[in-house]
Amino acid sequence: MEMCDFGPYPADGRIYCNATFDGVQCWNYTVAGSLTIGACPQNHPNSILFDNPAGFSYRKCDANGEWWSRNKNATHEFTKTDYRPCASLYTLQKANSILAVDKNRVKLVMYIYISGYVLSVMLLILALMIFGAFKQLHCKRVTIHSNLFVSFILSGASWVIYYSLMMSDSLESNQRPIWCYFMHGLALYTTLCKYAWMLSEGVFLHFSLMQVFSSRNKLLITCCIIGWVLPGVIIGAYCIVRTIVGEKKLERCWTETRPFIWIISIPIILSLVLNIIFLINIMRILSSKLRSVNRRNGNQYKKTARAILILVPLLGLQNILMPVVIDSLAYKIFAALVTSYQGALVAVLFCFLNGEVLTIIKRKLCNCCSNSREETEKISLKSSTRRLQTDQEEAEVFLDGCASSV
Repeated sequence: MEMCDFGPYPADGRIYCNATFDGVQCWNYTVAGSLTIGACPQNHPNSILFDNPAGFSYRKCDANGEWWSRNKNATHEFTKTDYRPCASLYTLQKANSILAVDKNRVKLVMYIYISGYVLSVMLLILALMIFGAFKQLHCKRVTIHSNLFVSFILSGASWVIYYSLMMSDSLESNQRPIWCYFMHGLALYTTLCKYAWMLSEGVFLHFSLMQVFSSRNKLLITCCIIGWVLPGVIIGAYCIVRTIVGEKKLERCWTETRPFIWIISIPIILSLVLNIIFLINIMRILSSKLRSVNRRNGNQYKKTARAILILVPLLGLQNILMPVVIDSLAYKIFAALVTSYQGALVAVLFCFLNGEVLTIIKRKLCNCCSNSREETEKISLKSSTRRLQTDQEEAEVFLDGCASSV
C-alpha cells in the first residue's frame, strides 16, 4: 500500500470498493457495480506470461462494494485482479493444460490413499474377526495387536471420508460446514492413535523382555493410556490453538496446517525415535538369544535381519522418512503407498501369514472335518498352557515367530 498514493474515501454518498494494492499495481476507489481497467504487469516474475501487446487487466466491483473474485474464498488481492487478457490465447491454453495435469496428479495421489485405506480397513476387520473367533489367540500380545488394528481402521475410515469431502465440488466452491472441521480433527486424532499404538507395540515388547512391570495388567493399561488417552490430549491442544489463532471464517476447513501441524508432528517423530531405540535393544536381546542357542549357526544373522524387517511395519519405522517433504510426483506416490497400505501389510504379516494363526485355523478345519475329540483336547490343552506363559515367554515366542517367518 505504501507504493500507492490514494486520497480519502469519496464523500459523494455512493458505495465504493476500497483502494488497494494487489502486489503488482495500484487500484483506486471504484464505484460499486462498475469495472475498472488497468495495465498489464511489466516488471513482474510472471511478466513472461503476459505476451499479449493489446492486453489489459481489470477488476470488478460488486454492488455491495466488495471486489469480485472467481474464487469466493480468495483472500489475496492479486487473485481478485483478472490478468488473463494480458496473455495470448496460446499462453492461456498452455497454462490451462499445466493446471489440468497438476489436478490429475493430485487426484491420482488421492485415489492411491483412498484405495490403500479401503483395502487396509477390509483386511484389518477380517483379521480382528479371526482374533476374536479363536480363544487360543486371546492373550495380552494379541490384545495390543487388536488395538493397533482398530486404530488403523479408524484412521483409514476417517481419512477416506475426509479426502472424499475435500474432493467434492460442493466443498470446493462453498463455505466449509462445521462437520468438515470435526472430520479434520477426527482424522488427525485417529492418526495420532495409530502412531501411539505402534509405540505401544514397542513398549509392550521391550518391557516384556526386560520384565520391568510386575503385573501384566499394568503394562496393558499403560499401553491403553498411551494409545487412546494421550492422543486425545494432543489433539485437544491442537484444536484449541487453531480455534484461537487460526482462520476466523469457516472457509478452509483447516486445510492450511502449517505451522500448527508441528503440534501433531513432534509427538509422532518422538514416538518413532523411541521405537527405533526399542528395536535396537530388542534386536540385541534376540541376537544374544540366538547365539546362545546355536553359536556356530550363521543363520542367526539372517533370522535377526528377518525379524527386523517384520517389526519395521509393526512399529511404523518406515514413516521416519515422511516428515521430509519433496515436491515430486514419484515421492508423493511412494508416501501414499507407504502410509495407506501399512494397515494391509500389518494385517497380512501378523494375522494371515502368522504361523500360530495358520496352525490354529488348520487344526480347527481338521477338527471340523474329522470331528475328533482328541484333537479338540490337544488344542484346549495348548490354550491353557499358553495362558500360563509369562510376559517374557510370550514376547520371546513372538520374536521367534518373527525370526522364523518367511
